[in-house]
Amino acid sequence: MESNSGEDMISALSLDENHDSLFCCCEPNISAHVKDHPMSSNTKLFSVLALLNAYVPNSYLNMEECREILGPPDPIHGGPPFEDRMQPFSELIRVSGSEVRLIHPDVAARSVDLLACLGIPRSSLAQECVSLRCGDEVQPHTVQFVRDLLTRREMGPKGKEKFSLLIKDIIEKETFDKALLVLTKASNKFKDKHIFPQTVARLYYIEGRSPNFNAAEKWAKEAIKRAQNNSYAADTLGQVYKNHLLRGANQSSEVKEMAEKAFKAFKDEEMKADKELDPELSEYDDCANISNSFNNRGHFGFIQVAKIVSEKHKHNNPLKDTLKLEVEDKFEFFEWYLSYSQPDRTTVEPDYFWRDVATCYQKYTAKDATDSTSFPALLDCLNHGLFVSKEKRAFQSGVTEKTRPQLEQTRDELKAAHEENVEDVKMAQRYILSNIILNNKETHSPQHALVRELQAILQRFLPTGANSRDPEFYLLVLLLFWPEDQFQDQTLEEADVEENNTGEESEQPPPGLMYELDMEKYVALMEKAYDKVYAKYLRGRYLLPMFFLGKGSGLSRWIHRSRLDKEVERMVETQLANEPSDTNRNKMKMKIIDMWSSGKVWQLPEIQDMLQPVQMEATQSGEDHEVFLSVGGKKIRKSLCQVDHVSESKRFYLGFNIKGPVIFEVKD
Repeated sequence: MESNSGEDMISALSLDENHDSLFCCCEPNISAHVKDHPMSSNTKLFSVLALLNAYVPNSYLNMEECREILGPPDPIHGGPPFEDRMQPFSELIRVSGSEVRLIHPDVAARSVDLLACLGIPRSSLAQECVSLRCGDEVQPHTVQFVRDLLTRREMGPKGKEKFSLLIKDIIEKETFDKALLVLTKASNKFKDKHIFPQTVARLYYIEGRSPNFNAAEKWAKEAIKRAQNNSYAADTLGQVYKNHLLRGANQSSEVKEMAEKAFKAFKDEEMKADKELDPELSEYDDCANISNSFNNRGHFGFIQVAKIVSEKHKHNNPLKDTLKLEVEDKFEFFEWYLSYSQPDRTTVEPDYFWRDVATCYQKYTAKDATDSTSFPALLDCLNHGLFVSKEKRAFQSGVTEKTRPQLEQTRDELKAAHEENVEDVKMAQRYILSNIILNNKETHSPQHALVRELQAILQRFLPTGANSRDPEFYLLVLLLFWPEDQFQDQTLEEADVEENNTGEESEQPPPGLMYELDMEKYVALMEKAYDKVYAKYLRGRYLLPMFFLGKGSGLSRWIHRSRLDKEVERMVETQLANEPSDTNRNKMKMKIIDMWSSGKVWQLPEIQDMLQPVQMEATQSGEDHEVFLSVGGKKIRKSLCQVDHVSESKRFYLGFNIKGPVIFEVKD
């Protein structure tokens, strides 16, 4: 049996490398013991450890729990040592301090298979885990391990799996009823946990010979009863009605009834999600439900139900006019939600996510999502056609890059709309952004006259409401007014004029810097605006960088992320040129993700040629130490900027997401 000494840890590593041969050596004795003593306490303990370690690799039981299972006599009362009592399993068990587990997850998995062959199936082991106690109470860590065992769903190619790996195995290797028995026992044991009745409900409407929507509805309502303010508990009821609508409702009256129930359930979920707080804010409201991320399932569930209703009524949807405005609202939500963020650095929403949103929008408005000219849609339009874009993932074919003539037409339409209503700040923002986007399609001259025109438009809105704009407004302020070297900001002709001018005009600001703003102030305002508008919805998600500071000047110095993604895709395509086409898609996705998450993207010469390194400066005043981003001879406190840690380095690039500046520390 393994201990936690240094020599034994080295031995354990060796055993991990050879666990197959070790298991094979132990298997005959284990098989004989289990056949002869299937109900013995040490067989029971080994079986529980095997199941936990096979499906929850970091799990363990503490020694006190093990002794509870083994029963008397305890060593402290003259009984044999733990190692002796666990023969013939001892070689496969590791004791680290008070924690007891098997020596390796692979050994645990093979042990579970062996036990099943010997007549002790997974469902029986799972029920033993549910029944575990230590004294009168279940240990908190054991409750969490059992919860993970029965309810933790892994991410699959189409999003989260429907059930935990153990429940899937019980359904496939045993029966639906056995899985149901395990989950209902857990639900009855842990009456304060809503996750177990949720999972029972999901089992009823997804698995089995035919879905049992009535039973699923009952268990979904039980989950809500246990956690009345929890939006995730509320989601299951909406899913029950949605699936009933999709798979069981055909008559018009039944479609209408199920749709109304589903809409009501998802709106209830939305309301609860809107009231949930970030854990950092929970100290201000002890009664609020806490969630690390915003639950978007109510919004998405509504979209899916509206889409199903439209498909059930192909020729005459009686709810089309009633639902149209709300579908448009949900579409606008997901436009910025998916353009500004993704779940984390290495994960994106499932491919079907945007497909359902865009398809539903088209059915109710007859408009194509790719034709949208909202601010987030403009920000995202250069991604169309790229492998990593949500459009390409959603529709595979038929999605192409926006052409320069298309972008010019959009710019001209937005300019006309802006000129018709110059007081509309949001229209002004879209017109300004369309110019920056167009310039990224095919970079030409710095266009300083245009920069000054766009600066003037924004300048009109600064005196009034400067402290109460949306993050998009401050993003444009930072892009247009970010300081640059004087010579870079002028064409050669402008520089010559200024150099030869000896009159009073030489006192005027350089042509590209019509206005000089305090960048630190506007960085702070942008973060404040983000906290007010988006922080609640995007908490816990990775904010996507949208622009990077390049080596050009004027509009040309802002590099849209799509230009970096193109270079990454080109390199990855070259690497995979000789790979079988059926494996390329997933490999390409993983390689692109790795390029960004590891920081390898910054090593590409093509990208280094685009981007302008920025300076970070440190100041020391007594005990105070502060780091600044140096901007055109002025300083912005690093504490106001987000830092994307790639590695400790002396080289930095600057990007912008919807919250503000992001400093990328680049590996040399």
